[in-house]
Amino acid sequence: MNRSDPPHSTPKVALVGLVAALAAVDLVLLVATTSRTELLRLLLAVGAFGVPFLGLILGLADRPLYAVGAVLSLPLAALYAYTGLLLPWTQLSFSLGQAGLELLLAVPVLGEPLATALFGGVTLGQATLRASFRYHYAIVALGVVGVAAAVARVGWRRSDFAPSGDSPGN
Repeated sequence: MNRSDPPHSTPKVALVGLVAALAAVDLVLLVATTSRTELLRLLLAVGAFGVPFLGLILGLADRPLYAVGAVLSLPLAALYAYTGLLLPWTQLSFSLGQAGLELLLAVPVLGEPLATALFGGVTLGQATLRASFRYHYAIVALGVVGVAAAVARVGWRRSDFAPSGDSPGN
């Protein structure tokens, strides 16, 4: 087995591919309106939890650092999924938003400031949509940056292993 083909590269490619696919579909949903938006958002929410799952598998198979990253990415995946489900602002979105808001408001002392930060206030409204949009697409941007960094790293590593006689000038 040569160095450019590590034994655990398939889960890494799957992880980067899943993040790239989630970001791509989400960005398409940003500009295209479809009658299936709610279903697509639900599929994106389920798919978001595949990212920590694949990271955990990588952590068990390759390096424990991936497992730590998977555990740390779980709140981001949950926030991505939740805010993505709020964005179509359908009956399902409103019900999910109301349930989340009530759960936060039930937390003593921190409930109201958290509700204001996450929902734009203590009631659902236009501020909730703005906050959901900001948080959701901030996480999408992080995913795009992560995919770009992973692809750049792979390209950089492969160029380090290229034989010196294969340069275009020779």
